Amino acid sequence: MKTEPLLRTLRFGQREVAYRLTQSTRKRLRISVRPDLSVSVSAPLNQNEGAIAAAVQAQAPWICRHLDELASFHPLPTPYRYVSGETFLYLGRQYRLKVEVAECRTAKLTGRFLHVRLPNPKDASEVREAINNWYRTRATEVFSKSFDRCLPVAVRHGATDAKIVIRRMQTRWGSCSRADRITLNLYLVRAPIHCIDYVVMHELCHLVEHNHSTAFYRLLTRCMPDWKTRRQLLRHVTVPK
Repeated sequence: MKTEPLLRTLRFGQREVAYRLTQSTRKRLRISVRPDLSVSVSAPLNQNEGAIAAAVQAQAPWICRHLDELASFHPLPTPYRYVSGETFLYLGRQYRLKVEVAECRTAKLTGRFLHVRLPNPKDASEVREAINNWYRTRATEVFSKSFDRCLPVAVRHGATDAKIVIRRMQTRWGSCSRADRITLNLYLVRAPIHCIDYVVMHELCHLVEHNHSTAFYRLLTRCMPDWKTRRQLLRHVTVPK
């Protein structure tokens, strides 16, 4: 069950920020700041609006800081039309798309080009699916290697092994469940290797510290001393529309 979204506003100094509030059967309140500069709040059904408003207000500095960071990267990239000539990222490098006619659907890097071949090259949804399938194949290999690099370091600081799941996400690069499952955003494969390693190490540290407490950041610093630089570079990588 999920309620219809409600428009609410929080104030931080002289600033007013609108956000959309929905309530559902989820257990915890979640605040999302999206690349399009919208803010959404998901809260448990049994939490009253006063408590929700107080919790959101307590996070006002964090919300405004993230809005300012995202705003610095605007204008937002134009949504892909999935036609020849567009640029796609892979491991931090740009590749030009070439869509061509072929009986079988394939996607492959050749030099600085991403060649997509399929029966109907004018079908944007088919081109998008071919590219996403290619991204998924590459991500499976890249993320596995990143995990192999980061896990031994994290294990020395108390982390355990975990299962990796890959899926498309619009607002997060990764997440970690208490069941020791790490979910990575498919589009993280667009980022440079050192940024991917940062996200993997970040989530591995959550196996030990399940929040963003001071103890968590101390652990992350021990495991990856330059994580702040890597995180800053990652903020320049966008998720396709």
